[in-house]
Order: sequence, then C-alpha cells, then structure tokens
Amino acid sequence: MVTDAINIKDAYYINIGVNFDITVLSGYSNKDVLTNCINVLKDHFNIDNWQINQPIILSDITSKLFQIKGVQSVIKLEIINKQGNNYSPYGYDIAGATRNGNIYPSLDPAIFEIRFPDTDIQGRVVVS
Repeated sequence: MVTDAINIKDAYYINIGVNFDITVLSGYSNKDVLTNCINVLKDHFNIDNWQINQPIILSDITSKLFQIKGVQSVIKLEIINKQGNNYSPYGYDIAGATRNGNIYPSLDPAIFEIRFPDTDIQGRVVVS
C-alpha cells in the first residue's frame, strides 16, 4: 500500500571532546595562537554546521589548525567520548568507529556534539 506517511525518529547525540597539541613558530605568541586554534575548532564543531550521521574527518580538523598563522605542527589530535552527568547517557567507542582517519557515527541516526565548547576543547602548546 502506498501512503504519504513519514516516520520521524529522534537522533542520538554523541557528546565528544577534542584534545590537541601544537607547536608554534618562533615570533608568535603561544597564547594567541592557541586561542585562535580553539576558536576555529569551536566554529567547526558548532552544532548548526553539522548534520545527522555526518562523520568527523580528522584531516579537515588538522587542515584547519594548519591554516592558523603561527601553527608550525599538529603533534596530537584526539577525539574523546564524553558521557554521563551533564553529557549524553550514550557511550560511544570512538576508536572502534574510526576508519582511515574518519570517525563514523552509528548506523542509528546520530550526531556528534561538543556540548560545552569552552571546556570540551582542550589545546596545549608543546615546546620542541
């Protein structure tokens, strides 16, 4: 039977955090470069820029960090799952969902979210 009915399902939200380490070119302020990196990541992960079932492409994040003036190298980029308390009740195996530098959401409708960008995005300048 053909109908025009639509089934709408709620998507699961997967709360994540971002940890990264960078080195800074000489002549640039470590604090300013790190602040710019965090602001770029806040913009990248703004929930208005994401769609349900969109994967996280790690090379896109690394590329955005390299475009910031003063960034010499990205030493570490880590996406971690945040769950419980003020976060999603759903745990997610980030390592198991990572294939070829992409982190895929589950087969159920899901969306990645940084719930508290001011604290869930952590950056560090490493002196080489």
